[in-house]
Amino acid sequence: MSEITFLASYKPFIIPDEIEEYNKKTNFERIEDLIYLAVFDLKDTGWYEEVGGLFTLPYLYEIRGADNRLFLLYLEKYMEEGDVLELWHLPNQHASSEYERRLLSAAEPIKINVGSLTYENQTGVYHLNEKKWVEELSHRNFLTPYGITTIVKY
Repeated sequence: MSEITFLASYKPFIIPDEIEEYNKKTNFERIEDLIYLAVFDLKDTGWYEEVGGLFTLPYLYEIRGADNRLFLLYLEKYMEEGDVLELWHLPNQHASSEYERRLLSAAEPIKINVGSLTYENQTGVYHLNEKKWVEELSHRNFLTPYGITTIVKY
């Protein structure tokens, strides 16, 4: 399968040193620990022109690992007050025009506020537990081809 996830940010997205160090690890006790988080600038790819107009933020990336605990660690420890991120996940990049058509005609956006600990989708607003919100968020769908996921902290 050729899935791809896009990330937009209002400022350059920088992977923190703690996560970069994890990315460099070569020995893992469990297969579940074999994860990484990486971003690649879209400016030099055809994707920039194709998906750029779908986002409201200027810095566009392909992100790998947005579905794992390293991304959640970023949200928990490194997202700053006022930060805004947008995500769009395509399960099959070769069907991007189909997903884009659906996105534009019947969007199902997801909004997450890691400051007020809320998760909102088309079915309602849910409050995340202050002590275990990262774990709760890991069990919720926040990567979708049917809408842009907006993650804010305020």
